[in-house]
Amino acid sequence: MDKSVDTTPGLAAVRVPDDEVDLYNVSEGGWYAVDDEDKAVLGPFESLGECDRAIHDRAALATPSPVTATRAHLS
Repeated sequence: MDKSVDTTPGLAAVRVPDDEVDLYNVSEGGWYAVDDEDKAVLGPFESLGECDRAIHDRAALATPSPVTATRAHLS
């Protein structure tokens, strides 16, 4: 397993080799976003960049921006 730098609290990009899929309870090797308990949450992805983008997208959806909240209050 190769862990990248933590990109958001609670999720990290991890490369799971084919011979370690059983450790993460996934069906194939690749890049996955895993939580603090090493449970695969997103994936598999072909590259670290693709996995990191998915982690950032998920974080953006989970945390609404102040601009979005302000627009909702105006309508």
